[in-house]
Amino acid sequence: MHPDATFLARLYYTALDEHGYDTLRDILDPDFVQHRGEMTLDGREEFVSFMRDDRPQKDTTHVIDRYIQSKSEDEIVVRGHLEDSTGDELFVFLDRFRTREGQISELKTFVKSPN
Repeated sequence: MHPDATFLARLYYTALDEHGYDTLRDILDPDFVQHRGEMTLDGREEFVSFMRDDRPQKDTTHVIDRYIQSKSEDEIVVRGHLEDSTGDELFVFLDRFRTREGQISELKTFVKSPN
């Protein structure tokens, strides 16, 4: 039995916050894709490389407000916000994860800057 979407989403945020890029690679499907506004990261290696080397701020924490389970165990929506190293809120996010055979196959991210 494969882990469900909620478990994988929790592991995803932990991997990002703790710079666990090997774990991140392990939980992403090779054909993983992330859509975020005008940006699309296509493929597990491109995504891991971006998160490890190119994202603007790496010393951040994802604070989760709510996990919203869909009717399928293969999809979860997560609402939260991202904090910098001083605890200041950078933005609010809504992530929709889709999983396949125990790995994250797709992530659609919506962000809103704090008012």
